[in-house]
Amino acid sequence: MLASTTGLRAWSCGRCCGLLPAVNNTWVRLALLAAFLIGVYLIGRATGFSDQLTVDGIRESMRVAGVGGFAVFVAVFCVGQLLYIPGFVFVMVSGLAYGPLWGSLASVIAATTSVAVSFLIVRTIGGQPLKDMNIKRPFLQKPLDRLEQQPIRSMIVIRLFLWAIPPVNYTLAMSGVTFRDYMIAAVIGMTPPFVALSVAAGLGFNLL
Repeated sequence: MLASTTGLRAWSCGRCCGLLPAVNNTWVRLALLAAFLIGVYLIGRATGFSDQLTVDGIRESMRVAGVGGFAVFVAVFCVGQLLYIPGFVFVMVSGLAYGPLWGSLASVIAATTSVAVSFLIVRTIGGQPLKDMNIKRPFLQKPLDRLEQQPIRSMIVIRLFLWAIPPVNYTLAMSGVTFRDYMIAAVIGMTPPFVALSVAAGLGFNLL
């Protein structure tokens, strides 16, 4: 009896010890992710880079870059998402700079690249802490369950209404969705609203 009790305790202890590294690793990765995102934000503010991410500021950077203006636009879009700048600001710039047709194409390419970069950074540093999370409150757990069961459809709906908002990118990256499904949904879901915004901006409508 004593031997079996001792064995049970050893098994339980071993199991708990086996789970601890996984838990600790998750929190460490989340802490590193938070430190990275906060650090990028603070650097952007301290250097004044964030203040330059306005429609006029981005257009001026593109103009100075000359033939490399589009590359600058894509790069600034990617960095801007890490600085919590909403995607529609960059979409407006593309419409104003390139007109309705080419502005629409430029905005979709840049936005797709940007959300891909955000996904890869957040997934690499933070991992997938939401993948196996079990939340006791149904109104929070149901969206995660739906995302797991119908990932592409769920993310298309999210993108149609929330576009390229940085917190959305981060949340999806930390869930269990694959990069392939994430990108398919991003292209399908972001294209209609971003094309509409680019066309409006290219035609001279001020939506800011």
